[in-house]
Amino acid sequence: MKAYNWIFFLFIIGIASCKYNKNYSSYIDTTLQSKATSILESKLSELNALSGQAIIMEVQTGQIKAMVGLERKDSVTYQTSENLPQTQTLGLIQPLSILAALETGKVKLSDTVNVGNGIYSDNGIEIKDHNWQRGGYGTITIQQGLAVSSEIAIYKTIEKAFGSEQEYQAQLNKMGINLDSLNTLKMLTLYNDIAKNGDIASKANTDSLKQALKYVVTDGLGQSVKSKIVQVAGKTGTLQLKDGSYIVEFCGYFPADNPQYSIIVSINKEDLPAAGFMAGDVFRQIVDYMNK
Repeated sequence: MKAYNWIFFLFIIGIASCKYNKNYSSYIDTTLQSKATSILESKLSELNALSGQAIIMEVQTGQIKAMVGLERKDSVTYQTSENLPQTQTLGLIQPLSILAALETGKVKLSDTVNVGNGIYSDNGIEIKDHNWQRGGYGTITIQQGLAVSSEIAIYKTIEKAFGSEQEYQAQLNKMGINLDSLNTLKMLTLYNDIAKNGDIASKANTDSLKQALKYVVTDGLGQSVKSKIVQVAGKTGTLQLKDGSYIVEFCGYFPADNPQYSIIVSINKEDLPAAGFMAGDVFRQIVDYMNK
């Protein structure tokens, strides 16, 4: 099988400082802002994390209802920051890459892909799924691969759908996605567009992806994000940075079948354990508060 080295840029962290736009302040719900800050601060303290962000957006209008950025001041306290790094991670890019692949008409979420024992080597490239030490997932559907964040499944899906880097980039550009400039807020905006069936892709493929994002929470790695009050949909993300610290994230929306709000939570912590459900717990608490 031909190796596509260009896909490896999906595995590289891109950090861009992005100061929060003061124009958002006119839409901020101060009560929600205060509660989101409290929830995030509590989780950061529990994890002894370096920093964290939470942004809440109204689906139909795109208005920011809460935007929180906290960084560790000392061993026990956190302070508000308006200039935290905005991070791009593989886990949150995966659904966008799958949506791009669906747009080609060459793949379906029900198609199967063999991820083997969780280790894939191709012309000098080696990719490992998170469960490679437990023998991998074997043959799974693309939807299942997304639900369990299988990097091999995503790699092979993109490889099947696109013949070159140029084709892949062209499709992303057509969808209004520039991987080089993605950051936390822009990622939330893209998920928000999916939630409201915007013009990022065809309605049929967007609807398919929305079902897959529900599946992530009902049957995949996002199960800990389930709310007892309302059904949610979204995606976890985890990545180790060059400095050895970790970014754990969750981005999603609710209610899953009639989205009203989308939320992204991103946490930077130094040590293991590090998993997307940690950010997902903040997401769930915010969702439950908003649906009381």
